Amino acid sequence: MSYNEEGKLSKLVNSFQPSSVYVKHVCFTNFTKFNLDMPIYVNMVRDPVERVISWYYYVRAPWYFVERKRAFPDLPLPNPNWLKKDFETCVKTNDPECRYLPGHRRDGFGDHRRQTMFFCGHADDCTGFNTEVAMRKAKENVEKHYAVVGVLEELNKTLTVLEHYVPRFFKGAKDVYYNEVKIFSKINRNIYKPTTAEATKDIVRKNFTRELEFFDFCKQRLHKQYLALNLDQKP
Repeated sequence: MSYNEEGKLSKLVNSFQPSSVYVKHVCFTNFTKFNLDMPIYVNMVRDPVERVISWYYYVRAPWYFVERKRAFPDLPLPNPNWLKKDFETCVKTNDPECRYLPGHRRDGFGDHRRQTMFFCGHADDCTGFNTEVAMRKAKENVEKHYAVVGVLEELNKTLTVLEHYVPRFFKGAKDVYYNEVKIFSKINRNIYKPTTAEATKDIVRKNFTRELEFFDFCKQRLHKQYLALNLDQKP
């Protein structure tokens, strides 16, 4: 977002009446730059390599193009060869789509290769892939501005921490989740996503060093928040 767009977003969110929730794929915005109160920030992270594999097959799923075509009628249909290309072949043939070069900036509709950008913000320094500066700023913003950053692979712990740290919005979250999980477990479940070999994941991990460090940082922070609750039962 540009500075003006950040300002518009900040004013929009501040215009909501308590208790309101704003859910959107948007990078961190510091509302104080516009002399506005900060909201309660919460977010989720997941293993960055598993995340990029999931995204790779998500954008190739049939329903994705139905949704995109509805939103953008003039958007051309993808090349069938691109749709059929599996992640392992993409990585092993050094395809540009799966190179994940440090510092590389990707143009076009979004850049879903890494999580640090969402926590780093809108500055130009946040846009390079797997950079030290983006990772450091992301960590700083998490510590200063995020009440909770949950971890998908540790969902019980995440829900427990959310219940206690942001009870106004998440009281009873675990009960709600486990009462509804059977109903909603099939949502976003991609039946077109095959298994990826660990050897291929290891190749990709070599270029995700700072993304992995940020992920581990978020896991450690969540664990400390959980321990601080002094709960008798395990999550």
